Amino acid sequence: QLLTEEYSTMSPGTLEAQGLINQAEYQKVAALTQSASPDAHKKIADFFGRVKDKAGDLERTLKEKDRHGIVVRVRIAQLLLSLLHAWGMDPDLDRVCEGKLGLLRPMVPVSFGVLSKGGYMSLLLPTWQAKLELVRLERLTRLFTARTHWELSTTLTSNHLLAIIAMANTLMSMNNATFVPEQERTRKLHRQTQQAQIKQGWSLLATLHCVLLPDKVIQAGSKSFKRPQVEMMARRWQHQCLEVREAAQALLLAELGRLGPKGRKALVDSWAQFPTIIQFFRFSGISSDKAALLSSNQQELVGQQGGNGSATGHQTEHPHHEDEDDEEEEGTEEYYVRKPWSVAELKRKQTTAVVLLGVIGAEFGQDVTDSSRRRASEDQRRKSSVVEGFGIGNNNLARLTSLALTHLLSAPPSARLPAHTPLRRAAIDLIGRGFTVWEPYLDVSKVLLGLLELCCEADNLVPSMTYGLPLTPAADSCRTARHALTLIATARPAAFITTMAREVARYNTLQQNAQALNVNLSNSVLHRAKPEILRGVELLIDKMQNEMADLLVEVVDIVLHCLDPGHLKTRGLGDVFPAVCRFNQVSHCPSTRRIAVGAKNGQVALYELRSQKCQMIGAHNAAITANTFSPDGKYLATYSCNENRLSFWQ
Repeated sequence: QLLTEEYSTMSPGTLEAQGLINQAEYQKVAALTQSASPDAHKKIADFFGRVKDKAGDLERTLKEKDRHGIVVRVRIAQLLLSLLHAWGMDPDLDRVCEGKLGLLRPMVPVSFGVLSKGGYMSLLLPTWQAKLELVRLERLTRLFTARTHWELSTTLTSNHLLAIIAMANTLMSMNNATFVPEQERTRKLHRQTQQAQIKQGWSLLATLHCVLLPDKVIQAGSKSFKRPQVEMMARRWQHQCLEVREAAQALLLAELGRLGPKGRKALVDSWAQFPTIIQFFRFSGISSDKAALLSSNQQELVGQQGGNGSATGHQTEHPHHEDEDDEEEEGTEEYYVRKPWSVAELKRKQTTAVVLLGVIGAEFGQDVTDSSRRRASEDQRRKSSVVEGFGIGNNNLARLTSLALTHLLSAPPSARLPAHTPLRRAAIDLIGRGFTVWEPYLDVSKVLLGLLELCCEADNLVPSMTYGLPLTPAADSCRTARHALTLIATARPAAFITTMAREVARYNTLQQNAQALNVNLSNSVLHRAKPEILRGVELLIDKMQNEMADLLVEVVDIVLHCLDPGHLKTRGLGDVFPAVCRFNQVSHCPSTRRIAVGAKNGQVALYELRSQKCQMIGAHNAAITANTFSPDGKYLATYSCNENRLSFWQ
């Protein structure tokens, strides 16, 4: 509701700059509204019909926008944050919260309730006492908001931290979001410095509850701080609400970092005891042959982990596994890992285990990068934090987890595993985050094509987010896949470029024999994903120009596949795709329609755009530094700095 009010005051250009809508789509709809044709009216009705289905009563809310509704929304947000904030943990931040953000310090007892999915409620009254003096009542309330609040239940801690971090991040993204009445009346008159101070205040509030709170509560004398439940955060890793998703990810990563190597190992042991991968495949519909093929590896893994004392029923230091709903509470510091009591719970534990192990592997697994490229201290620190099972020497967990993640990416939609679910999105996101860990066990071509397939679906979507509407599942999957592709390309630029170049060569071979093979290539991923591939190549040229210089021939192969050949008939390569012409080793002659590319091995790749063929010429014995065509296109000059030689070619 707060974002809806914020977006309603923005122009289409501002909304696009913040990644909220596609302005081209917005203008397309705006143009339709000016047309009087019946077909246009039908398109308008269809578009707004789909928007209304997603938004419910949002359209009516936008029309009304009454003063009372805005005030109620602001006051609810103010009350929620005031009750959840850990007052007393940071006096300086408390002054900022009261003075600049407009939060209200609780002076009377605070009670909390937990709602279950079945409609039941449990109500906690931890500060309630009859007939207390006001001074003592205020003192108890201060003690509760600072420390006792976080000693009640891991479920309450998890939900409250999720709420306050998500709300703080939301308000930080808004303009002059403060609850101070004087500032609220004159929010348009705020100076930029005041706005920066308000945003900094919300940022500090989120940091306190996401990173600093456990240490501060323990320093305040607490001996029973209830930590956030890592499995609850794992299940919300790709929550449908972006703000909750980002809060859950930040909380989970902070908690995993706080556990340390021993704590993460205990966490992995407690989840690896489940036959995570095998039974997950069976629940997801994978063939029994593949499951049987992996069973020996899984049993070996469980045996190794079980040797550390993590068999079912054994006590561990890992936080309690949640029940069907998130209301289960703990009463002791050590917990039993009990067996699932139903098929539904077992399936949920399997999927949670895949996400949780995927997060641990992606963030704390052994990077396969050559250690010579990193500083010795950084390499040693990374090795010391690697979780057993995710290293190069012991890679059982990494191999099996990567197999589960790729299955979630590429498995066809079914009743058991629909097309766009939080679980699939989590797998897509974790493949991108931990690609350097999973790469040895992945079919890189299959992964890249699968991600590009999801990106192609964006072309058929209506604007994914308009005036606070949530992302549709398909648009959310597309957004996550695009981000994963970016992570993969920047983490492994050579693997990305060489794999795509290999797929382009395969595509070109099929294209030459398309009629004989009776193949329709217009529906292939490489044909439909050309804009997305170009976006990735351009990103790599911008960020990693030196790495791309070593792979220029492959880069140009990909670029020429993605560009429309007709554009190069009348325009230069520098006009059509300027990024690739930053390299002195690339030259284009519009009159003869040739492109020359100097390679690192001293060869020149000469592309004949008319015949769509490429010829390799052994020009130098060292890397080519530059080349260029003469104005009439009759000569080509190539230069190698290392060889100290300039050559001319007819």
